[in-house]
Amino acid sequence: MNRISVDMAVPASHPALPGHFPGQPIVPGVVLLAMAHEQARAHIGFTTGPTRWSRIKFLRPILPEQPFRVIVEGDEQRFNFQIETSAGEAVARGQCRHAKLA
Repeated sequence: MNRISVDMAVPASHPALPGHFPGQPIVPGVVLLAMAHEQARAHIGFTTGPTRWSRIKFLRPILPEQPFRVIVEGDEQRFNFQIETSAGEAVARGQCRHAKLA
């Protein structure tokens, strides 16, 4: 099982931010999930295909330009992830695995 940690930030120019929420944007959860998925594919060999997300918890918001860390642990079939602020405060966590389409 492989484990990686990547420091990241979402630029204020990200196209998802203006609609989530106008005037006081926060990074949408789906953007954070996509970033965890991308890191799993790039660094631990998680393969493409149908997936199932489970046990997802969002604990605090991330603001545009706010530094955070994505921690992913797993292999080509499944991974666990945690997202935390640069101060180590939990932002989100969950699991993703390959699943058959219904």
